[in-house]
Amino acid sequence: MSNSKQTEPTGSGQRADKVLPKRFVVEPYTGPNEPLQEFVVSTWSDAYSGRMSFPVWSKEYFDWQFAPRDDEPNRRLVVYDGDQMVAALLGTPTAFRTPSTSFRGAHWSWLSVAESHRGFRLATLLDEARVALERSVNSELVVSYRFTGSKHSLAEQPSSRFPLKKFHSRVGFWARPLDGKKLHGWNLDRTEGFLSRVVTPLLPSVHCLKYEEIRRFDLADLADCLDTVQQEFDHHTLTIDWNDQSLKHQLAGSPATQTVVCEHAGFVRGLINFHILPFDGATREPVGIIDMICVKLLPARMQVALLRSALRLMQEQGAVLALKVRCRDISVPLMFRTGFMPRLPDSSLVLQWTQHVQEIPQHRPMHLLWR
Repeated sequence: MSNSKQTEPTGSGQRADKVLPKRFVVEPYTGPNEPLQEFVVSTWSDAYSGRMSFPVWSKEYFDWQFAPRDDEPNRRLVVYDGDQMVAALLGTPTAFRTPSTSFRGAHWSWLSVAESHRGFRLATLLDEARVALERSVNSELVVSYRFTGSKHSLAEQPSSRFPLKKFHSRVGFWARPLDGKKLHGWNLDRTEGFLSRVVTPLLPSVHCLKYEEIRRFDLADLADCLDTVQQEFDHHTLTIDWNDQSLKHQLAGSPATQTVVCEHAGFVRGLINFHILPFDGATREPVGIIDMICVKLLPARMQVALLRSALRLMQEQGAVLALKVRCRDISVPLMFRTGFMPRLPDSSLVLQWTQHVQEIPQHRPMHLLWR
């Protein structure tokens, strides 16, 4: 079950800096998402295929993430060399809040620099451009991750040169094998792959009694879901500040995203939101990525049933593994009861402030997305 996330894959792990030609400028990408998606996937494949596992972003996923939002700038930043795209850095708008305040921000990821153009400081150029963009719309925070779980990763390392960029904490994943045989063949770490094949049959079944209260999300559920989400993450030290529009986009903004809900006492009081992406390893297999688990308003038996129902849907769609970033926003006993295992931290959560640093306590619950 080799971890597969390489957010910002071509950062400071470049060759010694070359002189930056004047022709390299950052500009917003204005075309359809398919060429952009193809560039990102091909760049990551060239860098990592056969060396480490990584997500293979689909056009459907890009269309979901980068759908135009009201009053939000275009956060698809690219660099061209002539008419050839050679670098990209992409972001999605996100409102955040702490226990004391709310503010604008964004999740940024997908940094891609063509191998032929590494060493020209294009990652730095893109980073400066995104900070300038966020400042221009009074956005205060950029959330991103740096994967360091493989020697092949090109992710940026901590540096004192950027005082507003804080490598806040180390994060890992909850991992739940769904198909031990295929996971064994997919995993580039043969020992870990073998262990997953042995362990998977011993895990609790993803099947459970069917409850009529558990079903797919419907738009009529949105108000209940918003109330449920706000109560779930109310006391987190840093969380997404969901509203009806942003939550609608997250739960039902694309065929790429799937949501299962659970009713209790006449209202929707639990939801699990996930998407499925192919991941490249020794083979290419679907992996379920869980973005949201909101269950604390449900009785314990319904919490387990809802999570098992989501896992069963992933398994039925061919997913070999389910992943959820560990940021202390989920009940540990619930994860163990449903067969999840904590993986060692292999990434850094980076909080990059645009104006001044806000102190966010470490080792406290947060609710952020994994992008």
